Amino acid sequence: MIKGKIHFLDLDGMICIVRWLFLSSALLVALVSAQGQVSQPGNPAIIVYMILGGAAYNLLATLLIYLKVFPDYVTAGASALDVLLAWGLLLASPDDSSIMFFFGFLPAISTAIRFDVGWGLLAAAAVAMGYGLAALPPNANLHTGRWEIFAIGGRALGIIASATVAGLLGDGLKRSVKNAVAEAYQANREELNRLRTASERAKAIYEMAGTLSATLSYERVLESVLEVSTIGFKELGALAARPASMVLLFGDNGLYVAASRNLSHGDEGRIIPGESGIIGQSLSTAEPVITGNLADDPELNQFAAFRRSRSAICVPLRAGFESYGVVVFASPEQNAYTDEHVALLTAVCNQAVVAIQNAQLYQTLRDERDRIIEIEEEARKKLARDLHDGPTQSIAAIAMRLNFTRLLLDKEPARVKEELQKLEALARRTTKEIRTMLFTLRPVVLETQGLKVAVEQLVQKLKETEDLPVHLQIEDLSDRLDINVQAVAFFITEEAINNAKKHANAHNIWVRMYIQNGYFVTEVEDDGKGFLVDVESEAAAQRGSLGLINLRERAELVEGQLTIESQPGQGTKISLVVPLKGVS
Repeated sequence: MIKGKIHFLDLDGMICIVRWLFLSSALLVALVSAQGQVSQPGNPAIIVYMILGGAAYNLLATLLIYLKVFPDYVTAGASALDVLLAWGLLLASPDDSSIMFFFGFLPAISTAIRFDVGWGLLAAAAVAMGYGLAALPPNANLHTGRWEIFAIGGRALGIIASATVAGLLGDGLKRSVKNAVAEAYQANREELNRLRTASERAKAIYEMAGTLSATLSYERVLESVLEVSTIGFKELGALAARPASMVLLFGDNGLYVAASRNLSHGDEGRIIPGESGIIGQSLSTAEPVITGNLADDPELNQFAAFRRSRSAICVPLRAGFESYGVVVFASPEQNAYTDEHVALLTAVCNQAVVAIQNAQLYQTLRDERDRIIEIEEEARKKLARDLHDGPTQSIAAIAMRLNFTRLLLDKEPARVKEELQKLEALARRTTKEIRTMLFTLRPVVLETQGLKVAVEQLVQKLKETEDLPVHLQIEDLSDRLDINVQAVAFFITEEAINNAKKHANAHNIWVRMYIQNGYFVTEVEDDGKGFLVDVESEAAAQRGSLGLINLRERAELVEGQLTIESQPGQGTKISLVVPLKGVS
């Protein structure tokens, strides 16, 4: 409607310009006639005034068009004024009416172009009738004015013919403009629909991003991928039927169903290799894939929900060079998926990969927290065992000997001195055990004097309570080792010595610490009875013992690697290898 109005304003503007040309020509003819170059011009003053009047209403029409306020009744009024002006100009020059004859074409042509052929012919007939009355001599008859009548009639027919031609041309022009306007309107409508679709897709992606960023649950992220994608597909105006969909992630044995919609319980438990069909194609090319009938797909055909599907879309879940899996949607409708669905699902998958990575990091942190709690719990249990097996037993023995000594005071006073000496030795040994335990719990010397001194003091305290030779071969590396590396090395060394002392029946223990090829190496070796590492690890896991696991996890905290070498009768060797930062 707006475009149509603008078109008519442009047409009215063209008519105003043409009217200015006719008025200028009429004024020029009137002025030339007034100077005597054309005989008997009638009343030139009246002609000039009428031309100025026509210029006045044409100026008003031009102003209204410039202001874009030009209703149809103003146009009709302007056409009527054109007819009246033509009559006035023809009547004002009765002696030679052909001087202003040309002005009669203006109302005929402009009305026909602006409205239609009928109105143009009506205006042409009115002008022709006025021209005939003005041009026909008063004393003319069929004999004396035959030629004049024929000339006047021919000119009048010319005006009518011009209105007919102008009307036909105007109708054709308006039809072509109308078609152009309709085409432009249709194009605008299609563009509006495209923008609306893009807006809906952006809205769906925005809502999806909010949904995914609001949760750190791994399972919830995957469910949101399918939920948001389904909502986005519906907003695109497709998928009348309920599609089957699933998220497949890589596991130990292949791709497993991590989340699904409209899959049977049996389908949810399937595992596929992801090496053929559209899944294999999507994973190998790292690009989305749209396909038709899935009956021949070697992998998706294993799922009952996909056998009856007639179209499917598969998008990889990928970040850089790492593939997490794929997202698959399938519909029983043919050609259900387009490039718009690909764009939407790709955007969802890109957001989902970020959310999956965040969820994995969060899960890793939770697992690490649980491991730390288990390590602390194991440390408390170990402390309780050490207290029970060591100082607690010694203190209980002291209490029993004190009671025995009290009885000796009455029965055998001579033996009291001997028992008190034994009590003193037992109390001193118990004190050393407690000090050793406190030292291993928090070796302050490790922070103040370094790893070498801390291990030397550990061995020295061990000699106070145990008769077990420990041979040290330790380089002074404190200035080259991070404090965390030193703490882990001390813990592993202390734990390995305790294990050798309690379980290996060793006669000697060797502790070596050195740097080799940019790596810090700690070795604790004994000549004890040894064991089968795999068998002992499995047995420890069944008992719920975390000793060996704790050692490996401590090594991983400093990006190190722990290895255990042992065979029955050949002793045990525990090695820690940690890369040194900035050392080649």
